[in-house]
Parts: sequence; structure tokens; C-alpha cells
Amino acid sequence: MTLKNFQLVFMIFAFQFIAANSESDLTSASIFEDEPLTPSIYKGLEGWAIGEVSLKVTKKFSIDLAQHVRHKYDISLLDKYFTQVGFNYELFKDFKVAVKGRFISDNDTEGNIQGIDSKFRYQTDISYKHDVGIVDLTYRLSYQNSNELGMSDIPNQYARFRTGVNYKIKAIKTIVKIEGELFNQFQKDNQDNGNNLYRLTMKLNRKIKKNNEIGVFYRIQKDIDRIEPVDRKIIGLKYSHKFDLTK
Repeated sequence: MTLKNFQLVFMIFAFQFIAANSESDLTSASIFEDEPLTPSIYKGLEGWAIGEVSLKVTKKFSIDLAQHVRHKYDISLLDKYFTQVGFNYELFKDFKVAVKGRFISDNDTEGNIQGIDSKFRYQTDISYKHDVGIVDLTYRLSYQNSNELGMSDIPNQYARFRTGVNYKIKAIKTIVKIEGELFNQFQKDNQDNGNNLYRLTMKLNRKIKKNNEIGVFYRIQKDIDRIEPVDRKIIGLKYSHKFDLTK
């Protein structure tokens, strides 16, 4: 990748961030249709905190265990917390497959019945990192299935595609990441099917000791053509520690 091409990729991501962060609801639909769009709802800044331990069992196989806590309404109210277990295997250099299970406690604060709901979600990933010189390009394709435990309702199923650009600042051991992700919901008995959600994220990851890493991120998440669209602005903090049994 030439410097000119890298600048083009960066400008595209920067433009998407600016557009997503704008208060304007201008889209192609609003230009060509007479009916006004359903306005998106913004419910305040969210805060996500993640603590993760990773165990590298062999050169190709690793296990992750993470605890997540999320707050909403300007980080004043608990949204959910969950434990996630992931199994990762590298088929060949920089090409990985993964299976993840998530046990969720969701704080339902809307509707007639409120309280903590227990849910389970599993996800399968295939991912690839492509080194193109001064940056790495990343790609991830996922299938996600979630359901409320004890309920017989139809599960929420998504196909997700994420792509990103990573740039390593070697002098300060920091990686700058810019990522975009699109969610496609499988057929369900509502009007929220198809491509109905996207995320744009900026991250900074830094090694603070040999096996420790801390990361911060800012994320914009927007619903697309949903019955009740919600826009989210999220700040996050992640700490991870890695154990390596291969050494």
C-alpha cells in the first residue's frame, strides 16, 4: 500500500466518523422520499469497562476469559454485565477462527416488567490480518445468536462484518486502530431485518508491561431503518493480561 492509498483509506474513515457524529439525519432516503425519517433517539453517553485474561496454550490455540460491565444514560445507570469465554485457533499465519460464549445479565429499565434478565449469546468468527507496510488491514466475519434464558422466543441472529486499519507507533508501544462494522439481522417477525446497525470505533492500545495491555476507545453506534432507532456514543476502557504457556 502506498502512502497515497493509506491517506485515502484514512480520509474515508475520518469522513464516516464526522458524518456519524453529526446531528443531521440527512440520508439518501430523506433526499428521494417525501415522508420524513423516524428521528433517532440519543440516550446519553455510555461507558464500557472490560477486564480480560488470555491464556496461550500452544502456538496456535488460546483461551480468553473476560468480564464486561456497561453503563448508560451518561454512565449513571447499569445497562448490563456479562462474562465471556472465547476459544481461538490460528489456521495459518494471521488467519484465525474463534468460538465465543457470553453469559449476560441485562438490566431492563423499560416496559411494564423491569429487572435483570438472564441471556446467553454465542458467536463464531473468522478473522484475517493483512500486513501492507506501514499499516495492517484487519477483517472479521461473525455469526451471532442470542436468546433470553428460559424463553422460547425467536433468537436474535446477526451476520457481522468488521474491517479496520492498525498503525503501530513503536516509540511508545502504542497501536492506533480505526474500525468500521456492519450488522445484518436475519429474518425475524419484525421490520428490523437486514442491514440495521453500524459501528465506527477509534482505539488506542498500549503495552504497559511485558504481558499487560491497556486500551481506550471511542465508539459511535447508529441504527439503520429501525422502527425505534437509537444512536449511541460510547467511551471504553480495557485491561488485559496474557499468560504464555509456550515459553
